[in-house]
Amino acid sequence: MAVIIICEKVAHGSYHPLAMEGEKVVECAFDEVWDHMDRCHFNLSILDCGFKVKKGLKLLKEIKAFHPGIPIIFITDISSEDIVLKAFKTGARDFFKKPLNIFELQKTIQGLLSARKESKEIRNPFKNDAYDYVEPRSKMSPAQSVNFSETICYIEENISNEITLEDIAKHANISKYHFCRLFKKRIGKSPFNFVRFMRIEKAKELLGRENLTISMAAMDVGFNDVGSFIKQFKKITGMTPSTYKRSFRGNDVIAVEQINTFS
Repeated sequence: MAVIIICEKVAHGSYHPLAMEGEKVVECAFDEVWDHMDRCHFNLSILDCGFKVKKGLKLLKEIKAFHPGIPIIFITDISSEDIVLKAFKTGARDFFKKPLNIFELQKTIQGLLSARKESKEIRNPFKNDAYDYVEPRSKMSPAQSVNFSETICYIEENISNEITLEDIAKHANISKYHFCRLFKKRIGKSPFNFVRFMRIEKAKELLGRENLTISMAAMDVGFNDVGSFIKQFKKITGMTPSTYKRSFRGNDVIAVEQINTFS
């Protein structure tokens, strides 16, 4: 059993202060990943993509496709709501932005490794190993108890409904105050601002549908007031929903013209 740390060669050695008792630690560059993956079974992966976020997300997707049971901690030098959302939706188990808080990272690693060890001890031999084991919250410290990937999924599943801080904290089995502090510390945004961002991201997807009106898109992502939806949409995207929707129509026209040109 081992922990694989994937990062640029210049960063090798950066994670030596982390204590991973009983685990073999393998450091490798991006182009060496599959050589190690094919030779060893890993309990955990730390994927540090630095500033190369697109490359990191691509590798994250590939690893989860072939090894869905390995929890992956995704680390970057830059962060935004979009990067955080893509990382969790692609399969990251946790997310950190540099400069790292080694103490917080160490607690996260210990929690994931303990959960993996416990799952192996109690696992039914007929259970499918392809699914990640979810650690029992009651046995973990408050700092380790928030599963951010589960939180993102919960928000996404309830995006058309009213979502309060109480709702999310209750789902995470933690107090409102503690959840809000941990979420902002790890994700970089308050839960309220992140929910708003996710609503607008979903609205952008819906507005690409020709038969869906702006008011319908607003209601589908949890806005009861169209005026408020337009204001927030413009604040986040820099354009109004109608302008955004027309841009899809323009792209369709261009695509058709290109097809006709080459046909």
